[in-house]
Parts: sequence; structure tokens; C-alpha cells
Amino acid sequence: MTRSEIKRALAQMDQIRAYSLRLFLDNRTTVLAYEWYLEDAEDTEGSEDSTEGLLRVLTRGRQAMIAISRIVLIEAMPPPPSY
Repeated sequence: MTRSEIKRALAQMDQIRAYSLRLFLDNRTTVLAYEWYLEDAEDTEGSEDSTEGLLRVLTRGRQAMIAISRIVLIEAMPPPPSY
């Protein structure tokens, strides 16, 4: 995915108030994130369509930095059922 695609996907997740995100990476790894933040890219020409940059996520109390170029798909996860 490109930086602009990531920004668009994260904006959609904010609109639907996604509880969490499931990120599918190019090495067939799945990451379930409860908080996410797109790191600012350096001001370079064409940075919006760049595959460079990092997505900071919080998962199970740990922070991770995921390279944008490694993300294949982002999926919104519904909140857990309340009993």
C-alpha cells in the first residue's frame, strides 16, 4: 500500500469508529492493533504516493513500528460482544 492509501484507510476507520485494526503484512503475518498512528514522512517530493514511512501500532501493551511497504491490507474489527 502507499502512504495515501494508508491515510485514506485510517480516515475510514476513524469515521466508522473501528474498535481495532487487523493488518495483513506481506510476509503473511497478521497484526491486531488497538491504537494506531501514522508517523509523519519527511518532506520529500512525492511523499504522498510513497511506500516509505511507518505506522505506529499498539498491540497487547506493546508498541510496534510497521513499514508502510509491508502492509497489504487493513481491516476494521468490530468490538467484542457484550454479554
